[in-house]
Amino acid sequence: MSVVSRPRSCLTYPSGLLALTFLTFVLWGCAVRLVSDYDEVIDRSATDLQMKVAAFLGRMEATPGTSEGEYANNRVFYEQARAALGAMRFRAQASPGGEPTVQHLAELEKQIENLRRLHERRGQAGLTRAAIDPIRTAINAELKAIVALELARKRGR
Repeated sequence: MSVVSRPRSCLTYPSGLLALTFLTFVLWGCAVRLVSDYDEVIDRSATDLQMKVAAFLGRMEATPGTSEGEYANNRVFYEQARAALGAMRFRAQASPGGEPTVQHLAELEKQIENLRRLHERRGQAGLTRAAIDPIRTAINAELKAIVALELARKRGR
C-alpha cells in the first residue's frame, strides 16, 4: 500500500491560520496616505494672501492713471506675494503627499506673475477693473482650491 501525501493548506496548520489572521489585521489596520496632513500654516497663509490680493486689487481699481496705481509704486506687493508663495511651496514640498498643494501654488504663482506683467506693461496707466477681473477670478480659484484642500485634510483627521 502506498501512501499518497496531499499538500496541506496553511489554513490546516494552527500556526498558518494564526499568521494569516495576523496578516489580515495588519493589512486592514494600515492606512494608505495619498495626501498630506492638514497644514495650518498653509491654510492661514493662503487666507492672508487672499486678503492682501483683494485689498491690492481694490486699491488698483480705485487708482488707475494715478501715481498710486502705477506699477513702479507697487513692486513691493509683487515681491511680498512671491515670497509668501515661496514659503507655502517650501512647506508643501516638505510634506509627504503635498503635491496637490504644490500644483495649485505653481498655478497661483503663474497668475500673480501674469498680473505683475500686465501691471508692468500698463505702467503709469495702472490697472482697470476690466483688466483685473479675469486674473482676479483665476487667483481666487487657486486660493480657494488651496484652502478647500487644507480644510478637507483637517476634516479627514
